[in-house]
Formats: sequence, C-alpha cells, structure tokens
Amino acid sequence: MRVILVLEEKAIMETSQLSDGNKVKLRYTYEMDGDFFVGYLDDYPEYPTQGENLKDFEENLLDIYEMIQDGTLDVRQKHGVLEVAV
Repeated sequence: MRVILVLEEKAIMETSQLSDGNKVKLRYTYEMDGDFFVGYLDDYPEYPTQGENLKDFEENLLDIYEMIQDGTLDVRQKHGVLEVAV
C-alpha cells in the first residue's frame, strides 16, 4: 500500500491510497521538545515518533500508519468511546 500525504491545518493528516482512492484522516498530537516535533497518532499513542521539522515528523507518522496497516507493527491496545450524559 502506498499513501500520499496531503497536509491540512489543525493537526490532521489526510492520506489517499492509490489502489482504491479511499481517504482517511489521521489526527495526531505533538509538542516541541527542544528543536524536535515529538508526538503520536491519536489512535496509536503507543507508537510515538519525532522529526526535525513538521514535514519530517508527519512522514514518520505516515510510516507508522503504513506499518500498522500492513501488520508490521502489532497493535495491542484497543480504543473505545465512553458516552456520558451531562
């Protein structure tokens, strides 16, 4: 699977798979640690990464996403949603 990265604002990466044209938005969280962007995909916080600049950081996030999708990385944590009446 090959993925094309299209950058948007508000810390969202939009990727497009060449094989079938499906798109998915990947939210991520990051902070500056010295001169490095450090963070993770919100759905996969167990796989943090870093980059010297935002483009490098987002490419590293994309590599992680591809490895998760092709089974190279084993995702053990599961995510759920808790709905609370307020």
